[in-house]
Amino acid sequence: MKYYSIIAFVLIYLSVNSQTLKGEVLDSLTRQELPYVNLGIKGKRIGVYSNENGKYNFDLSKTSQEDTIIVSLIGYRKQKIALSRFFEKKEYQFNFQLIPKIESLNEIFILSKPKKYSTNKIQISTGNRNQTFPSSVPYGSEVAVFIENSKHKKGKLSQLHLKFKSIKDDKFKTHPTYYRLAFYNLDTLGFPGDLVHFENVIIKPKIKTKSFKIDLEDKEIPFSEDGIFVGIETIKPDFVKLTSSMYLTTPTLLYTHTKTSLKYYRFHSNVWHKQKRKSVLKKKLFTVPFIKVKVVYEAE
Repeated sequence: MKYYSIIAFVLIYLSVNSQTLKGEVLDSLTRQELPYVNLGIKGKRIGVYSNENGKYNFDLSKTSQEDTIIVSLIGYRKQKIALSRFFEKKEYQFNFQLIPKIESLNEIFILSKPKKYSTNKIQISTGNRNQTFPSSVPYGSEVAVFIENSKHKKGKLSQLHLKFKSIKDDKFKTHPTYYRLAFYNLDTLGFPGDLVHFENVIIKPKIKTKSFKIDLEDKEIPFSEDGIFVGIETIKPDFVKLTSSMYLTTPTLLYTHTKTSLKYYRFHSNVWHKQKRKSVLKKKLFTVPFIKVKVVYEAE
């Protein structure tokens, strides 16, 4: 009896002293639940996602009253809220309502002369396909890779091709993962800038998936004279329960090497950081996800 009494006491203690924020993330206009929304702590590697039904559960035990939650989703305005209002050790209920970026959606209704494109599709890749290797990335991380436009002509993306590999390690627990794609322009400092496509593109590869091609022909994703950043975010599926901070995600993206640093990274939509550390495999080179895109250029 003593053993069960101790367990009951511990459970009661944890429930009373837990600091949790939970609720839903909704579209402010339609009141529709929003899946896979980013909820991250500004400047820290702490965050969660809403599930497929828009519900979230955020453990705040590692945060402080000075922290701020940033709630973000492609196609919606970011929302920020101070944690000073949730400082007590208890469970809080709070529903977020994100405002759609109406200005980005208005492009659909603008009547203009249709652009004509060449029928010739040009393939561009970030590195050598014969020199690829798997690299597991934790949930909440996003890497953005710059695809340079060597022709310096306007065009649009026609196809995106990613390579995966299933991995396993006896030392670490391995979990399935989803990926979100995003497309950014190049800002004045060379970092990922504004989004150029406002649709949430979620990839749910099977464990044994090795190759994934996405048809972008009808998405009208512009390929500027400079190029484009392709963002790949690692998303935790609802059914995954983490028991440790040390784990692997699979199927993992295949990476390759480049002579210059083309990769930027961030955690739960925080500030972008440029890759500075070189590869442990090849000391003079940088690692970057292996991405192939097909591009069609505007007809002259």
